Amino acid sequence: MKKTILSLIAFILCLTSCNSANDSRYTSYNSANDSRYTSYICDSVNDGIGISAEMDYWNGSYYKKQNMTDKTCFVNGKKYTAAYSNSIIDKMNSYTTDIYVDENYIEFGLRDDTGDLSFFNLMNAEFFNTEPYLPDVKNPRDTAISLAYEIASEYVDDITKYTKIVEEPRTNYKEKNGITYEITYYIITFAKKVNGYFSSDYISVKVTSKGNLASIQIGDINAFENISLDINTEVMNQSISDKIASTYKKYKLNVKASNIHDQKIVLTPNKDICMYSHIGIETSDITNTEIRTGLQILTVLENIT
Repeated sequence: MKKTILSLIAFILCLTSCNSANDSRYTSYNSANDSRYTSYICDSVNDGIGISAEMDYWNGSYYKKQNMTDKTCFVNGKKYTAAYSNSIIDKMNSYTTDIYVDENYIEFGLRDDTGDLSFFNLMNAEFFNTEPYLPDVKNPRDTAISLAYEIASEYVDDITKYTKIVEEPRTNYKEKNGITYEITYYIITFAKKVNGYFSSDYISVKVTSKGNLASIQIGDINAFENISLDINTEVMNQSISDKIASTYKKYKLNVKASNIHDQKIVLTPNKDICMYSHIGIETSDITNTEIRTGLQILTVLENIT
């Protein structure tokens, strides 16, 4: 019998994390006890095995802050003012995002350490009730790339230092009065490389085939400026392999194969520069039943505090 996980948890462009290593709620990880190339689980596939994540504060926990006032941001030439909703602690960035929602349910997030924009989302009920029925612009892909470049340039110092990634467009369909309409979403990401690896220093812009902005996600901009890493790939990969083997050994599972789907350099709230690895894993139990699963692992490369 083969147990197949339909999807592995991938690097998502959700963006913000806890920026206080001294917060008493998050005690599962302490960089002061780390040595270089120590690997930790930061997330696991929900496959029934029940592996607990060691980096709990990077698993997307929401919480409320007290006495938060309304905030204003300016995006693509427009002003938005909204009330505080909640805060999120999420993986791949070194800070917390405070989330604000206006009366039209437009959302934006601000970094709690700098107040800079971390995400912006126009995709509310009105958006879905109007945007799909608008006519497509001429050359929507080129238009989307051009708009994304213009917007991204407002949030980074030098966009030419970033690699442009154009994802495969996604088309949705909606029916109205017996007519089927379609809307295509283009996601253009500008990501900075560190030592040849993509990093959490990026900005991602979603634009519709109608030529309009849908959302913005902003990562850890300038987090790795003036940092030079000396990565021992062999030692790093051995640390990852050892972590995988020791993790599944606890559950009496034999690791038959593992495949790194993605690796990125990220900065934790504790200011550890880590290699994030998204890994697909094939295991078997004592009855030789195959279990396909996966882990997200952080390997400490350097502490910059």
